[in-house]
Amino acid sequence: MRSLKRQDSMNVIPFIDVLLVLLAIVFVISNFIALGKIDINLPQASTVEEIENVKRTITINEQKEFFLDDAPISREELMAKIETFSKEDVVTIMSDKQAYYEDFIYVIDILKQNSIDKISMVVKK
Repeated sequence: MRSLKRQDSMNVIPFIDVLLVLLAIVFVISNFIALGKIDINLPQASTVEEIENVKRTITINEQKEFFLDDAPISREELMAKIETFSKEDVVTIMSDKQAYYEDFIYVIDILKQNSIDKISMVVKK
């Protein structure tokens, strides 16, 4: 019987494979972040004013989906998160022009229930 030859070095090929997969994941995620986040078609307005110190952004898309700071969130989770906002936070609402008015009012209502009055809406000029 022959004995197996002992390897004195570590096999790094599986480690390199794992690193390449992680690198691919990072590239995919960074492209998603850089390319515009959420696809919404904003309504137009003739008067536009720049808003500074925006603390939070709530987005409603055409499919009735809610996003808080570009992260998907359910209605219930949104309500719970808004309760943690400070009354001094500036909240911006971005709503697709095809989104339901009911969803827009839902967000405004929750903000008002929590005494958050610094609310702005994002539109195209």
